[in-house]
Amino acid sequence: MFQHNKTDKLIFVNIKNSYEAMKRHETSDHFYRSSLYDCTVKYWRVAEEKASSATHILGCYKGKVIEVVRINNVTEVITGKYAGRKIFDGIEQPNSMYLGLDLHEVFDTHANFNTKYWNMNV
Repeated sequence: MFQHNKTDKLIFVNIKNSYEAMKRHETSDHFYRSSLYDCTVKYWRVAEEKASSATHILGCYKGKVIEVVRINNVTEVITGKYAGRKIFDGIEQPNSMYLGLDLHEVFDTHANFNTKYWNMNV
């Protein structure tokens, strides 16, 4: 059963492409990010109302949560290839109860999963 804090508003993001590019050190890959944190927080298509109400963003790889960031701030990219996408800023939570969470405990499916939300009534 999915254990969670009832006040947490979670954004789950699939970091497969950026995480694998990071692990391979493929800096020429447009998905490349320099850290697990950056894989989780950078360049997401999220509606403004969801982005501003979320408390955490969770980086997911192969159906498991591998990074948790408590959100302090969200900005929108104004220009360039990521225009309109969100960048989240926050504090990594290495002892989070969400680390290691299997997405099958939360969602019926994660086929074609890019971004999913939990406890977001906006």
